[in-house]
Amino acid sequence: MAIDSISKITLIEVLQNMAQDIQNISATLLTKMHENATNEYIEKFYRQDLMSVKDRISRNKDRIFDYLASGRLELISYKEFYINSSLQMECAISKLEAGIYRLLLSYSIDKNNDSEVRKTIEGLIGEIYSSSQSLVDLLRSISTGTKGNSEKRKIIEERFNKISESEGRGDIIYREGLARVLVKYSNTPSRLISFKETIEYLEDCIDCIYNASVYIKLIGFSGLA
Repeated sequence: MAIDSISKITLIEVLQNMAQDIQNISATLLTKMHENATNEYIEKFYRQDLMSVKDRISRNKDRIFDYLASGRLELISYKEFYINSSLQMECAISKLEAGIYRLLLSYSIDKNNDSEVRKTIEGLIGEIYSSSQSLVDLLRSISTGTKGNSEKRKIIEERFNKISESEGRGDIIYREGLARVLVKYSNTPSRLISFKETIEYLEDCIDCIYNASVYIKLIGFSGLA
């Protein structure tokens, strides 16, 4: 019995849903951080919203692997780009989840908020939102067939560059924030470790989004003459 092949558009839609989930959850988190949400709210957000999104993104990644295992990617060129994109987006949400978990851990040790550390965390989450938003736009530009090849190539490049710029800003925020944490909490190992790991995981999340965008850019270019 023949197995129907999955189309490129179907795979792009799965990847777009994954990117959209990261954008939406980071937008919610960023808004609540700006509103100085309580630690109790952040914990509730982590246990309910963030974990739910993490599970949904993993299921979408599994869909692509199921397509591969069933032979439904047989006619798809550069199928490894789709697979690696999904893995990197699963990586991104896992790193975001780990970062927020470490943040909650630090507040369980000491409930006092550190405004400087919080500013660093907000900055990193802001770049997660910015880069994931651009990733959604990048995927949309690939699935839209109304532009000529040269114009479409330019749009793909511009949206990829926005993600690259966001990744660069994230690096700066990370380095500056880490330097402050290492100095301020040198005599408080528990907070030092939890805050250090928080900003490391959030920066890793941005890197994973960037890595996904590299593969998605290649998917876009592979369809152009």
